[in-house]
Amino acid sequence: MDKLKYLSQINLFEEMPMNELEEIDRISDMKPLNKGTTIFTPETNIQALYLLKKGQVRLYRMSENGKQFTVDILGDGNIFGETATFSLSEEQDYAEAMSDVYLCVIGKTEFEKLIEQNPKLAIKLIEILSARLKDIYEVSEQIALRDVRYRVLSLLLKLSEKFGKRSKEWQTIDVKITHHDIATMVGSSRETVSSIISQLKKEGIIKKSIISLKINAEKAQKELD
Repeated sequence: MDKLKYLSQINLFEEMPMNELEEIDRISDMKPLNKGTTIFTPETNIQALYLLKKGQVRLYRMSENGKQFTVDILGDGNIFGETATFSLSEEQDYAEAMSDVYLCVIGKTEFEKLIEQNPKLAIKLIEILSARLKDIYEVSEQIALRDVRYRVLSLLLKLSEKFGKRSKEWQTIDVKITHHDIATMVGSSRETVSSIISQLKKEGIIKKSIISLKINAEKAQKELD
């Protein structure tokens, strides 16, 4: 795998010149991980920045009674983790590979030296963190104020925009996600989510293809507006 090519596709580094990418290549450690691998837990988390070059990662938390709550699903080009200066995940977060993934890991000391040499990276990190927080606030507001159908539809549309491809009114959701995963993200039960998805299929708002789930983006957006 061409490590420099994938580094250039990380949203944080996409505008960096090749000589600076080569320096990041030198200080980062590449880790191919299999689907289902736990990347870190609250007990094992180290201060480092994780660059998701390829694949999908789920960030989640555990309740006191052992239930999982999915915080976010990340795809190619995303970053997560924390250092003393920046945090793109929380101390109580777990990170799990939802597919085979390729990660680059930059340690705390190396990353903070990189920020000192490239102040523009700090600004981009703040922008990424702000967007991530906005998404979290939107989900929290929906859980508090909207019914479960609205929350499920909003989540599926957002996942399609994040991971899918558009063909006329239909947009694919190219991420492996279970009804249980959706339930943990919208604050409901798997049974309720399954019932809502079944109804959305009957109404022609979503449909299942051989390789992915599809959503009628026009119908979905009309209902959410």
